[in-house]
Amino acid sequence: MPQIHATGTHETFTRAERATVTARISIASADRGRSIADATALHNWIAARAQQLRDSGDATWYSADAPSTWARKSYQEGKGQKVLIEHVTTSSVRVKLSNLALVGAFVEELSSAGAETSVIWALTDATRRVREREARKAAVGAAREVADDYADALGEKIVRVVSISDGAQGPGHGGSMMRAMAADYASGGAEVSVSEITVSASVSGVFESE
Repeated sequence: MPQIHATGTHETFTRAERATVTARISIASADRGRSIADATALHNWIAARAQQLRDSGDATWYSADAPSTWARKSYQEGKGQKVLIEHVTTSSVRVKLSNLALVGAFVEELSSAGAETSVIWALTDATRRVREREARKAAVGAAREVADDYADALGEKIVRVVSISDGAQGPGHGGSMMRAMAADYASGGAEVSVSEITVSASVSGVFESE
């Protein structure tokens, strides 16, 4: 019996359900004590704000990395080239929000306080598992459809599936942000686009026809 090799792929797009906001703190000062004190105060305020969001149910968890301090050396312009020492204290706090309507306002709040922010969008584990299963089944169906087309072109029909194996995953597998859905929140914060997460599956199949 002739064998037909075919591949199938499928992608699904789902609106993000979680947003992990990272706040990075970096305070520089010629006075080491001032650098540590100011950075610690901001760090503790953000951590307390994160705890409030968790207590209210708007966040599922948060983590706070311990502050660290290091010295940065530079040289003053001019003939003397005086050495300048700055002490830099850094830390970060991550907050996973389940209430996506708060993302814009929360990011604006952190930025106004002096933190650098970034946002990573994701699905819940349960939703991702469902979408992955759907994508795998659809990818198998797509591979079978391709094999049927080739068999039909040969004047034959598929009679047996020899093997099915995972193929190379596309760039969206694992939670890449492929598309965005605009959302202008009534909270008064900055407009934020909630990303749609793409989950993809690719399979290679070997089919026999006669």
